[in-house]
Amino acid sequence: MNSNKQDLLDGALGAGAEQAAWRTFWITHIRIGFAIFLAETVVVAGYLALTPEGAHRSILWAVVALWLLLALVGMSLAPIVASKPWCATYSVTWTALSAFGVAIVAILDSGMNSPLLVLLFLPLIFGTLMFTPRAAGICGLAAMASLTLVALADRDFASSPGRAFLLFAALAGASVLTVAAAINRTHIEEHEAQLLETLADMAAVDELTGCAVRRVLRQRMEEEIARSVRSRSPLSLLMIDVDQFKSVNDTFGHVVGDHVLASIGAVLQHNGRPFDLVSRMGGDEFALLLPDTDVPSAVKVAERIRRDLPAAVEVPVTLSIGVGGLDRSMPTAEHLIDDADFALYQVKRAGRDAIAIHHPGPSPISR
Repeated sequence: MNSNKQDLLDGALGAGAEQAAWRTFWITHIRIGFAIFLAETVVVAGYLALTPEGAHRSILWAVVALWLLLALVGMSLAPIVASKPWCATYSVTWTALSAFGVAIVAILDSGMNSPLLVLLFLPLIFGTLMFTPRAAGICGLAAMASLTLVALADRDFASSPGRAFLLFAALAGASVLTVAAAINRTHIEEHEAQLLETLADMAAVDELTGCAVRRVLRQRMEEEIARSVRSRSPLSLLMIDVDQFKSVNDTFGHVVGDHVLASIGAVLQHNGRPFDLVSRMGGDEFALLLPDTDVPSAVKVAERIRRDLPAAVEVPVTLSIGVGGLDRSMPTAEHLIDDADFALYQVKRAGRDAIAIHHPGPSPISR
């Protein structure tokens, strides 16, 4: 499999994994919602079984049967709905409608005196745990509207104003708490997401030099190689080694050595463009990935780096730089790195402190 196809495959696999994770989340989310709806159905059925002499029992049993069917259908359709872009709206809508369903059975039972009204708190609990603040607010408004509908339909509403007032107050308070809890949960989730992003950034950047770590370079190389193959644009890589760096540590100490490495990282980043990538490969070795850059232009970048280095470091150091360009007959990260590494080896073999370009034959060395 060539690099372009592999890059596309890796990207598709990454996107597919993320999409599968979200689909799994929404399947679970929707099934939990309908499980609560099913629990409401069971509670209503139990209440009807315990109070067979109440009003409209035949109609209420029909409603229970309809609810049971809807709950089972909703749970079975969860895998299909979870893959749709409107799955969140679907979930919120059904949660709000369940509140109005409770209102219907309460009206058919005994209005504001029906103990089934306690079921109005279930959509609020679900909203607190599962929804955004806005969606939780919709659930709260649906619950309040459902209770209002029951009150308006109850001819004996005025006979027990105290009980009705307490029920409205409790539901309103629960609605406010639902939104507040959803807001707090959302803030916590956002904070956790920021922490994860920060950790990811820290894992991607070398602490000492501020350059990308080797893993990030490899990932970026795969992306740029795929883009280069598609657009037939050039791609070059500089492999950079600090000459005799061990002697710097031995002579001046590791603190000065660290300062030197940090200064070299700064010089490399200063000479790179915003879309170039500077990486610390490990120890005293760096790499500079140059998209849309042919080998002659990459050599000029290397010359600027060597020119700017003396003014940036506190002790004299020199650099050996190998330059490699993407070989379209073998467009792989391994081959590009090997070419630049081979050029770097030629510099070191010739005495260091120079620039070399990889070619099948002897490579020209610029000092």
